[in-house]
Amino acid sequence: MDSLRRNKAFIISFLLPAFLVYTLLAVIPIIQSVYFSFFSWPGISKIPMKFVGLANFKNMLSSAGFWLSIKNVLWFIFLNLIFQIAMGYGLAILLVRCWKGYKAFKVAFFFPVVLPLTASALLWKFIYFPNDIGVLNQFLMFFGLDKLTTAWLVNSKTALNAVIAANVWTGFGYHVVIGFAALLGIPDEIMESAALDGANGFQRLVKFTLPMIWEAIKISVVLIITGSMKNFDIVFVMTEGGPNGLTHVPSTLLYYEAFKYDHYGLGSAIAVFIFVVSLFLALISLRLMQREAIEY
Repeated sequence: MDSLRRNKAFIISFLLPAFLVYTLLAVIPIIQSVYFSFFSWPGISKIPMKFVGLANFKNMLSSAGFWLSIKNVLWFIFLNLIFQIAMGYGLAILLVRCWKGYKAFKVAFFFPVVLPLTASALLWKFIYFPNDIGVLNQFLMFFGLDKLTTAWLVNSKTALNAVIAANVWTGFGYHVVIGFAALLGIPDEIMESAALDGANGFQRLVKFTLPMIWEAIKISVVLIITGSMKNFDIVFVMTEGGPNGLTHVPSTLLYYEAFKYDHYGLGSAIAVFIFVVSLFLALISLRLMQREAIEY
């Protein structure tokens, strides 16, 4: 009994600092955001807060700009899921099959992940520069595709997709590493048995490889959904929500309402919305992807 108590005390002594930091930096700000969302307040300490109930949430839901930001973030999530999962796990499968130089490729694919998002955003902003300054436009003109050149971050038809392309580049390497680690856990005997039974490469991929790394894919899906919902840096640096607010996502709209327009209560309401929807989407995605774990 004494040893059990000592073990519990030992475990708690290690967990307590992390729990306190998490409470201070995550739990308390969430509670504060919920509290502030019921008040009208410009965010200045000397100005008293005025209780308005659900008025901030009503204003949020009646705003056309808010619903446009929801549409944008859903498109953000959709394209990030498709391209980051496909690129990440596709490249992981290629790395597992081609061992020569795989460490160098892993470093190359993961490099965008370790770059600060602000630096990545500035890099892609330079790539998208208009006229003959931008790298992308120079590339198109080099191949005689002058008609395709445009001001990528100013053109309302291309701005959002241009930002999403940059975001895919910054994140897919993370899923390469997750997928690579999951693939290494598959016993060689299973694939060898499948090959001996006559299964071709595609059949082995669909019937064996993907089911065995399903848990890793679920982790990637949740990370992409929650990451896309709270994405701020890359959108703000590249477009600041422009042109004319057409690339706003909820996090950038939150910033503008709380810190530029001094609607701190409304900004807090948007923050609560982001938290609740991120949690809801993560739970729904896990539920939809639920399947029995494969033992081997």
